[in-house]
Amino acid sequence: MKAALLLLSISSVGAWIAPASTFHRPSTTLYGSIAPKDFKTGLTIQIDGQPTKIVEFQHVKQARGAASTKTKFKNLITGNTLQKTVQASETFDPAQIDRSDAQHTYRENNNWFFMDSETFDEKMVSDSIVDDREDWIMEGMNVQLVEFEGKVIDLNLPSTMELEVVQTDPNVKGNSAQGVTKPATLECGATIMVPGFIEAGEKLLVDVPNKAYMSRAK
Repeated sequence: MKAALLLLSISSVGAWIAPASTFHRPSTTLYGSIAPKDFKTGLTIQIDGQPTKIVEFQHVKQARGAASTKTKFKNLITGNTLQKTVQASETFDPAQIDRSDAQHTYRENNNWFFMDSETFDEKMVSDSIVDDREDWIMEGMNVQLVEFEGKVIDLNLPSTMELEVVQTDPNVKGNSAQGVTKPATLECGATIMVPGFIEAGEKLLVDVPNKAYMSRAK
């Protein structure tokens, strides 16, 4: 009788103890999950363990053999660029990076300073990281900072901006020719090509990544 009660007690306790495998959580890291078909401009992957951004790419289809992708990469640690033909069978790990919204506050010598929009911490970004986007950044402008191991390695500007034209040649009256363009300097300092009918003082919608005129702002 005692033995039967003991077995019943052990059985009851066992019913409350989940097997060890129940608490196992599989890793969420998607190793080797990015293939050339998934490439996008600005996507950050790992090459040789370092965060590397896809600057531009072109898929190449061949009559015979596997497809490939001609790609220009930028190492976000060293700043070096690499041209490489990637085969369709190759895969890459996503870079483990952090992104945060920040506001540009001021510039001093070769450094740019931003305030984290959530923590209000000040973060410094060097000229080498800003690179050719210097003419697009204005005081008070919101950007996205990209960090790797606590260090800012890149920044992303808004894809579309509304900007005023501060200088451009006057429109020639009666000139209605299609495709006539001229340079225009924007309030941020950048210069883009605009249609001939655009005048100084007008506000435009601008495609920032392509540095191109989109339309007049409404």
